[in-house]
Amino acid sequence: MLDTIKEYIKHFFESRLLPVAVVFVLLFCILVNRMFELQIAQTDSYVSQAAKRSRENRKIKASRGNIYDCNGKLLAYNKLSYNITFTSNNVSSDLTSEQKNEMIYHLLKIMKKHGEKLAVEFYIEYDDNGVPQFTIQDNALLRFKAEVFGTKVEALTQEKRDMSAEEVFEYLRSSDGSNSPKFLIDDKYDKETTLQIMAVRYAMFIYRFKQSESIVLAQDVSDSTVAAVKENNNELPGINIEEDSTRVYKMSKYFAHILGYTGTVSAEKLEELQEENPSTTYAVADQIGVSGLESTYEDYLRGTKGSEKLTINDVTGRIEKVERESDPVAGNDVYLSIDSELQMECYKLLEEHIAGVLIANINNSDSAGSKGHSASKIKVPIYDVYSALIENNIINSSRFTDKDASALEKNTYQKYQDKSKVIKKRMREILAVDSKITEKQLPDSIAEFIDCFYDLLKQDSVILINDVDSADATFKKFAAKKISLSQFLQYAISKSWVDLGKLDIGEQYFSTQEIYKKLVKYGLELLEDDPKYPKMIYSYLVHQHELSGRDCCLLLFDQGDIKYNADEYERLKRGLLSPYSFIIKKIRNLEITPGDLGLEPCSGSLVITDVNTGKVKAMVSYPSYDNNKMANQVDSDYFYNYLTQASSSPLLNRPVQQKLAPGSTFKVISSVAGLEEDVITPSTNIYDRVKFDLINPSPRCWKSTGHGTLHVSTAIEASCNFFFYNIGFKLGGGKSNGYVNDTRGLARLEKYADMFGLTDRSGVEIPETEPQFSKTDIVRAAIGQATHAYSPAQIARYVTTVANNGTCYDLTLIDKVKDVKGKVILDNKAKVRNKVKVRKSTWDNIHDGMYRVVNGNTSTAPMFAGLNKKVAGKTGTAQLNEYHANHAWFMSYAPYNNPEISVTCLIPNGYASSNAAQTVRDVYKYYFSKGKKKVSGKVKMPESSTNVMD
Repeated sequence: MLDTIKEYIKHFFESRLLPVAVVFVLLFCILVNRMFELQIAQTDSYVSQAAKRSRENRKIKASRGNIYDCNGKLLAYNKLSYNITFTSNNVSSDLTSEQKNEMIYHLLKIMKKHGEKLAVEFYIEYDDNGVPQFTIQDNALLRFKAEVFGTKVEALTQEKRDMSAEEVFEYLRSSDGSNSPKFLIDDKYDKETTLQIMAVRYAMFIYRFKQSESIVLAQDVSDSTVAAVKENNNELPGINIEEDSTRVYKMSKYFAHILGYTGTVSAEKLEELQEENPSTTYAVADQIGVSGLESTYEDYLRGTKGSEKLTINDVTGRIEKVERESDPVAGNDVYLSIDSELQMECYKLLEEHIAGVLIANINNSDSAGSKGHSASKIKVPIYDVYSALIENNIINSSRFTDKDASALEKNTYQKYQDKSKVIKKRMREILAVDSKITEKQLPDSIAEFIDCFYDLLKQDSVILINDVDSADATFKKFAAKKISLSQFLQYAISKSWVDLGKLDIGEQYFSTQEIYKKLVKYGLELLEDDPKYPKMIYSYLVHQHELSGRDCCLLLFDQGDIKYNADEYERLKRGLLSPYSFIIKKIRNLEITPGDLGLEPCSGSLVITDVNTGKVKAMVSYPSYDNNKMANQVDSDYFYNYLTQASSSPLLNRPVQQKLAPGSTFKVISSVAGLEEDVITPSTNIYDRVKFDLINPSPRCWKSTGHGTLHVSTAIEASCNFFFYNIGFKLGGGKSNGYVNDTRGLARLEKYADMFGLTDRSGVEIPETEPQFSKTDIVRAAIGQATHAYSPAQIARYVTTVANNGTCYDLTLIDKVKDVKGKVILDNKAKVRNKVKVRKSTWDNIHDGMYRVVNGNTSTAPMFAGLNKKVAGKTGTAQLNEYHANHAWFMSYAPYNNPEISVTCLIPNGYASSNAAQTVRDVYKYYFSKGKKKVSGKVKMPESSTNVMD
């Protein structure tokens, strides 16, 4: 038996199964040992580790309140949208830098394919030469650098503070130091992709301690993008699609300046909010009102966030449990006093009337009429129109170099290149070291380039403006154009008025002439990089007839700026249709608008108030913009290529932010002051001698033949300057020897201006400029000139006060506010600022005068003859200078016997008050028509040919 056992053992050890058996036994022993450790020996340790969890609170966004007009018509609301977000998890956390970059690159390809843009904040971009540059400066830049280096601002070394954008870019891209972010972005990616990957990695980096929070990478993405991201979910660890809401503005251009827009809370903005209120509930990527009523009524609109408690496994980083603590409460709904239908009709009417004034004053030649000599007969040369097409990006010159550019576009660009060489050569001659060519000796077309060159040196702080001694004799000669720019700049170098650090001089010695040559080179490089420079060249080509009007018109077709019409195109090309006729037709059809061209006139304001409540029924600013492209995430192409370059300044909220001389509209206040201060009576007669020769220099009445004998009501009707010069003179205690006390007169006049609200803002709930009561010249101040300046909203409050016989309101744009359940939580009323207490006879006389303006023997009266309601009003034609057409004002109220509304119109550079009055007439025609019948629909040509200074 023993032999049998020995034999068995011998066979066992000789068997090929022995190694397998040994391995199996060893593994079994290891497994048993591990199970012993887990379940018995180290049970307490592993249970404790597995139990390590943290709890965090997470806010739940609240829906923003809606905005309605006074009739409940929806103007602003929220729509469901989808964002691409990143939230760190255990899979994404385990990725290497290279893998994270690949994952981001994969996402960027998906986004590019579907036309999406990154929404992350990053403060480096490429300049036109592809060199990194910062998009922020000062304290914001220091905070950015502190975040990059993972420290506090005060701990930044001087070396890090001084690092250029290129150095910071390279540090983020490739540094693998112990304290660096270690983005390690490979050279295989192109420059744009590298910058985008860096932007996303930077966002991940600054959120590294808030891994439960989502980072918004792209906002309001399309359904196709959502599907593509979900399909590629396995290759995009941490990338999610989250629901959000996007602010939407209906009929945006009509209400943009009133409503404003929302934007995303940036890290920098959040710091500001936290400084103002340490307990703020705002977070990065929240929506906040940026401008207009969206900003003013932010606290009503934004709602209250909800909250939930998260249980997070500290080992895996996963959210294990979510407990709702409170539900979000939607924001309140704001109802405006604005009537949306009235607002839209007024906008259209204003545009149509401005277009008519522009058409009436376009010359089919180079002639600018009386420009430079008199404002009354200024004209717009057709070549200014052609040039404006390019200057305002209606024709986008940057597209001339596109691969699919037309033959005409390529040919036009070649003309630009050739002319640019010629201009620069000429500039170098003018700026030569020994040049004594003064600006007076240059044609205007070349002087414009030299001026731009000098302005850029000042803007870039190469010329140290604050160091320049304005009393210096050489500077005075230069300012008087008696010495050349070359002579002045070399003198400026010798006086240390030039920042040599900008010129990379270093420690090496250079003579003044050598430094000057470097300065010229530097300035020409600034000029080359300036976005205005190409447009100046194209304008030069147009005005020198080297780029024809016909080519400009054909370029409109090539770029798709106007609807293609084969017949028009062929007729233009063959010379059967003149470019002048073509352009006039396009303006008349509003295919090209005054706001597009940015020529004078190109803008205007209309303000309508309820005179019995102080509520604003319409407040139009023309031209406008699409606030949908500014809300949520700014459309950078729209902002930089249109809004910031348009010479018509569409972002300017003209009714509240543009203040101009009121012209003769002010004469009603002067009438009240004269009557109440007893310098005239209702029966005082004054003969208009045209020239008011009691002071020197002597102002003149606008009517060269005079108005004859007038009393106060007929003086308002005729808008007689001579009559009101007398009032101003008497308010200042004027003597026959010509003495007048301006200070005393202005103080007396200001007392009445204050009664009618012209010494402070109108009260509307959006940012408004301060009014400017004249501080000089009581005689001219009495006719609304001197240094008076008021916004249309301020004039609207003034005429509202006149219309209702003395109740001066703080105007309001708000009717009420309702909570989410429909309960009124704010029933808004316009606050009464003050009551005007003057004699009844004073009211009677100014009302009579304003009635006569519209219903008497004036050039304005025939315009209003067909209305079914009587209107009272006052014209105003305010002079700027002989290089610009006069401003056109008209303020009014109706019906005359029982006023309901006031209408105020301003057309800057609108030539004559009759043009503003004609616009107002059409507003009344619409407002008082049965069923509110539309009056808009086609361009309105001026009905009066008179350009008087009334």
